[in-house]
Amino acid sequence: MRKWILIFIPLLVGYQSLTAQDLVGCTQLLEDAREAYAAGMVELVPELLLPCLESGGLTGTLKQDAYKLVINAYLFDYLPEEADTLMTGFVNDFPDYRAGVDDPAEFVLLLESNLLARGIDPNEVIVSEDDVTDPRIRYRVPFDYGNSLGFILGLNGTFPQIVERYSLGDPALDQGSFGISPGFQLGATMNLLLGGNMEASFGLHYNRTRFNYTASPLSFSTYEYEEYQDHLQLPASIIFKLNPESSGACIYLRVGIVGDYLLTASGSGTRSYTESLKDVVVEKTEITDSRARLNLQGMAGLGIRIPLEKSFIFLETRFVSGIFLVNRAENRYENQDLIWLLYHVDSDFRSHQLSFSAGMAWNL
Repeated sequence: MRKWILIFIPLLVGYQSLTAQDLVGCTQLLEDAREAYAAGMVELVPELLLPCLESGGLTGTLKQDAYKLVINAYLFDYLPEEADTLMTGFVNDFPDYRAGVDDPAEFVLLLESNLLARGIDPNEVIVSEDDVTDPRIRYRVPFDYGNSLGFILGLNGTFPQIVERYSLGDPALDQGSFGISPGFQLGATMNLLLGGNMEASFGLHYNRTRFNYTASPLSFSTYEYEEYQDHLQLPASIIFKLNPESSGACIYLRVGIVGDYLLTASGSGTRSYTESLKDVVVEKTEITDSRARLNLQGMAGLGIRIPLEKSFIFLETRFVSGIFLVNRAENRYENQDLIWLLYHVDSDFRSHQLSFSAGMAWNL
């Protein structure tokens, strides 16, 4: 009896040592397979990892990663049957796994088809009862914000900022000031996913801008001037999602720039006398040549997204600040009607705008 015990103990110790070495070896093979996949040598991945998957040399997250790596290698190497066969084993071992934002589209389609074949909803994320504070809650499904395309429309208010004052009279005595008039904007927007909480956003917008100017250039006269501008804008920005894992509304910040091209500009106004004389009215007149055609603006915004079925609506407020002057100083005295009938002369000014918008976008 003592003889068999002496033989069994070394065998048991040897088996435990081999098992530990096998786990360590498969872990190293997984790292080698990741490097091979990243280097484009996908044909080596199955050779490195299939023995470990078949022998049970990997467990838990390591086994899950190995499955995914081999399946993606098969898909990359145009071996759909092998990928589908291995996906069956993956779903058997990990029935609660759901596709993430980093999974390739081909892997996602194959996973979802296998889950649907078993009557499992691919969008249903099962949560452990230990993780749920409310026993009535069975699932938590964060909305997957991927690449999206949509539209935006809203209202805006423009408030120019005087850089240097000019007037037909004495600029020091003429306390002219700009006022806000309502405008609107509409256009298309596209968002590209950069990571879990960041997106790049681009757009093509039509922007209708209005503002007014009131002044008293001469002691016997005051006037009110109103300007209308039509812009084509190309906004580019980065979106930072503050709660990307939320299954409900998502709050985000936006920072970027806006390339601006002026399509048309026109102005009109009414001059009044301090005495009881008849007002002078200047009808809308073209002033596009007196305005800079190209401009650049800084942009910041705060918004909220409300998820729907494969789409979302959003509400957002943006502040846009002009970098360059709106007027062209060399054409300050070009429009005779505005100067000699209205008594209006352009001051040097920049333009800022606050807007409130809403829109809808669909995941691509």
